[in-house]
Amino acid sequence: MDRSALDTLLNRALLDLLSDRIVARLKARERSALLLFSGTDLGLDPALKSLSKLTDAGWSFEIRRTPDAAGLLTPERLRLLGGARAIPPMAAPGETDIDGALGRNGLVVVPALSVALAARASLGMAEDEVSSLLTGALERGRRVVVARDGVCPASRERNARGLTGNAAFREMLAGHLVRLESYGVELAWAAKLGDAIASPRPGDRGPGPGRRTATPSAPGSRVFGRSEAQTLDSTELRIGADVLITPLAAEELRARHVRVVRV
Repeated sequence: MDRSALDTLLNRALLDLLSDRIVARLKARERSALLLFSGTDLGLDPALKSLSKLTDAGWSFEIRRTPDAAGLLTPERLRLLGGARAIPPMAAPGETDIDGALGRNGLVVVPALSVALAARASLGMAEDEVSSLLTGALERGRRVVVARDGVCPASRERNARGLTGNAAFREMLAGHLVRLESYGVELAWAAKLGDAIASPRPGDRGPGPGRRTATPSAPGSRVFGRSEAQTLDSTELRIGADVLITPLAAEELRARHVRVVRV
């Protein structure tokens, strides 16, 4: 074997190794969520109990909070989320690294939505670290899943505490949720928050009759790697427009004459 051929083989092996590591890192990111806490405990305990199932399944969480939420994150509650190490130091006003925080996590989750945070987000206001991260996620089109219990007028917990208000107040609360949902926010009840996170994002298409669609190993995964390409048993691959096909996966698909259709 001459030097040129050897260099080609080594480069391909290196590219294969790097691609596998990149895919692994991206898939790990898809099982990491940025949790935002504001000053309410409405629905908090059922939300954390639901999220603990994801912790047991290998998910990791990074936590950001408002100052008035500090007392809500007790050691017992933190243990459900992997421990206090998930909370970085609070950023000074204007110093929140929005892209860094969003880049480390596959989605943003609000386990307990306060009325104040709902109002800020619905108006696109970023007045503190938590509202800046939430607004930043919406501006960037990131996936956001929110427990509605703290704001929804139909919440049993709100009603049990007598937080009903008059008709106009309830209309205001409902309006915040309608506006957030129009921004692409996925609303769920706190007890079902973990299920909503683990489910495919609304709009992601599954396989239909007579076609094979890429199904990432982790829900919501946005990477199609070489291993998936090697196990594909169809001559046509229908895959989401925002799914990354790695270079080696693309090469594998070409070699097998697989037609790629973005949907």
